[in-house]
Amino acid sequence: MIINKSYLWVAGLALSVGCSTNAKDNVAEEGTLTIEIKNPLAYTRNETLVLADDELFTDPLKPQGVTLLGHAGELIDSDQDGQADQLVVNVDLQAQSTLSINWPNDLKLGQQLDKKVQAEISPKVGGEWQNRKYVGGDFQNVDFLRVPAPHTDHSYYIRYEGPGIENELIGYRFYLDWRNAMDIFGKKVDTLVLQSVGLDGFDSYHEEEPWGLDILKAGKSLGIGSIGQYINGKVEHFKQTDSVTCAIKANNKLSATIETSYYGWQTSDKKSSIVSNLSIVSGDRSLQHTIAFDQPIADFCTGIVKHDAASSFASLVGSSGWAYIATYGKQSLADDKLGMAIFYNTKDVKEVVDSSFDHLIVFKPSEEVSYHLLGAWEQEKNGIKSLEEFQKYLNAKLDALNHPVEISVKQSL
Repeated sequence: MIINKSYLWVAGLALSVGCSTNAKDNVAEEGTLTIEIKNPLAYTRNETLVLADDELFTDPLKPQGVTLLGHAGELIDSDQDGQADQLVVNVDLQAQSTLSINWPNDLKLGQQLDKKVQAEISPKVGGEWQNRKYVGGDFQNVDFLRVPAPHTDHSYYIRYEGPGIENELIGYRFYLDWRNAMDIFGKKVDTLVLQSVGLDGFDSYHEEEPWGLDILKAGKSLGIGSIGQYINGKVEHFKQTDSVTCAIKANNKLSATIETSYYGWQTSDKKSSIVSNLSIVSGDRSLQHTIAFDQPIADFCTGIVKHDAASSFASLVGSSGWAYIATYGKQSLADDKLGMAIFYNTKDVKEVVDSSFDHLIVFKPSEEVSYHLLGAWEQEKNGIKSLEEFQKYLNAKLDALNHPVEISVKQSL
């Protein structure tokens, strides 16, 4: 679960946090805080939370693995100044219960933590452009890429044609070219795999491997959760821009974020610039997609590809809160069952419609929108194997979005 642009802000802390960087001596006599995390739902839930209030880090802490009352966590240095300023922690919350944390006494430092999440973009270096193909060279992961002007589909310049992001459950990628569709890597393992995908420079990931394969046929659609503009009954993709940059903003053990900036996006309606942030955390199949606009765009949209073999359905839509659209059926490239969904906040949405290639969500003009997208493949380890299971999973996530964990902070007595 990611709240407020990937961060759960614990506000109103005015106390100094006395915290030793030595786990054994990590005890503060004064100035400790009690953080209470309450689950209002009538069933157990697992959440990955990001706490990022400055008052939690008034004393220096180094980035490292931690546990918090036995829950795995990671101290993150998000601004690259050498000191931790965020805590990402995966917690199990019992039904209608409150997890009470004494900060910093309950924080155990220096814990071993397996990497559950990663993001990457891997262009070639050492070769040369020949027309719109990149010839020679080797793939090399980078943290920032300005997309070269010759780059287009099947240029063989970027490994698997764009950035990738995954956790232990599922992987996603999107085409960093005019198609701009979001794709899904179905995984049969619970380990990270993107670092070994597409190394031959071709699309061998369409063939089934021990780890899994590319399971989504996007065609002319948005794939799952990509972005466009709905104009005169048609979706316009990012076919024309002045320039595009892509950055790996975070690549931690429990959380990762990719930021893509589209400058001078030209549609038949207007020219504008947007910034897209895709974030993933451990233990959650979904990506949170947050888009900021330099100017409000009418009929900005996202969607799910329409496949004849899949049925579409939606949650009941109230006057406020979160809702979803979804598809399920024998629609994967492995010729088996795949579920896809997008969760949206009804206050942000103008209409939900079908176009030629997509089930669409069309947003009201605004400075920013945020939604969640996910896939669920039946061959995943402990995967979802029926429509009923998928609907149950979606409804539980919908409950979690509409009833987020409640955080309170007070001075310890």
